[in-house]
Amino acid sequence: MKLRFISLLFLITGSLLYGVKPNIIFIMADDLGYGHLGAYGQELIRTPAIDEMAQNGLVLTDYYAGTSVCAPSRCSLMTGQNVGNTFIRGNYEIKGSEINEQGQLPIPDETITVAERLKEAGYTTACIGKWGLGYPKSEGDPLNQGFDHFYGYNCQRLAHNYYPGWLWRNHEKVNLGKRYSPEGYSHYSLTDEALDFIENNSEAPFFLYLSYAIPHSHIQIPEEDSNYTQYQEEDWPEVQKKLAGMISLMDQDVGRIIKSLEELGIDNETLVVFTSDNGAHNSGGVIPDFFNCSGPLRGIKRDLYEGGIRVPFVAYWPSVIEPGSESNHLATHWDLMATACDMADLDLHEGTNSISYLPLIKGDLDSQKAHDYLYFELHWPSRRAARKDQWVAVQQNTTSKDPSINKIELFDLENDLSQSKNLADQYPGKIAEFKEIFSASHVPSEHFIFGQRRPHRARTQK
Repeated sequence: MKLRFISLLFLITGSLLYGVKPNIIFIMADDLGYGHLGAYGQELIRTPAIDEMAQNGLVLTDYYAGTSVCAPSRCSLMTGQNVGNTFIRGNYEIKGSEINEQGQLPIPDETITVAERLKEAGYTTACIGKWGLGYPKSEGDPLNQGFDHFYGYNCQRLAHNYYPGWLWRNHEKVNLGKRYSPEGYSHYSLTDEALDFIENNSEAPFFLYLSYAIPHSHIQIPEEDSNYTQYQEEDWPEVQKKLAGMISLMDQDVGRIIKSLEELGIDNETLVVFTSDNGAHNSGGVIPDFFNCSGPLRGIKRDLYEGGIRVPFVAYWPSVIEPGSESNHLATHWDLMATACDMADLDLHEGTNSISYLPLIKGDLDSQKAHDYLYFELHWPSRRAARKDQWVAVQQNTTSKDPSINKIELFDLENDLSQSKNLADQYPGKIAEFKEIFSASHVPSEHFIFGQRRPHRARTQK
């Protein structure tokens, strides 16, 4: 690991806080690639606030999303399980009916979420932004999964549009401004809602899951927004100017959240994490290679190559994290569960794949446990992958539960980060090892079956 040991001053200051449960703010971008931030090598898009977070906090170079599309990655985050065990393993859409408008297949009532665990420890919880794990008033509604407050997009399909006309606040629709007006631009209201939640709950421990839609799908930003106009003189395609503006806008708002914590005097009591739900997309005319969105990695969203699943991770906690820290510790979305339980002094329940990264954050490297391997799964298309040490195996087409049926590629990331050389024929023993990992990591699902065609959008029943 490259993480430097924390100084005695930080150790003493940090230890004073552990008698008080710290706040947790988990900010997740939508389809932000590994290379989209200055802290990860971006040279064209300006992200000064997140870059400053990185300079004053911790950067993980080998951090992974749950998988390479929205809903299952978010399910992994909320449940502490890899996608071979989660209830949601693909984007499974639900048609509207008389009992719901539209949304995604809901996670069951018995699902244990991060929010539910933190409520046990007295946290006030909020989900602001994009949900995608159950239509309103279903079992998977965020208000039925441990969140005290919800504001934003319940349905991830609606979140493709930044001018939706309205958003949900709990179970009430909140009308936004006129379409294509600044008042109607949803991102602005998400940040305002987040700032209000932080201010109103600053005197007791809180968990804020801030799930931004930027820079997903429709590439939209008010033409007068300075984050967009700053790129107007660049000789770039218009869609790339808008994309850059959107990312800079999100960066600006992350900075506003950090500033709010400082003004409220709770920055030393708050862990802030910034990451993404999966790799960069190529929707809406976006040119993935234009900004080198995946950095040195191969692939984008929907791939299980590194560019589809390895994402930025910046952690900021000024009283605890030594500035300028960096680590290649293997961590992933499903580790939030164990980390949150660790921070709230709760025992981790059975049935997760989660390992706390709190020791890493505190600089206590000797106490930091490590994953033996990471497993990833995706449906429609059916794919899977795993990482163990520097080795990665990718099965691009999974037609059966038997991993020996389909071709498995093997890559050595230590010597080939871009995954350009398939070493499967040279290391049959490694392939056999990964076949065992694939088999051990996948629990059969009635909704997500390898090789089965993507189902038509299901309609909920009365």
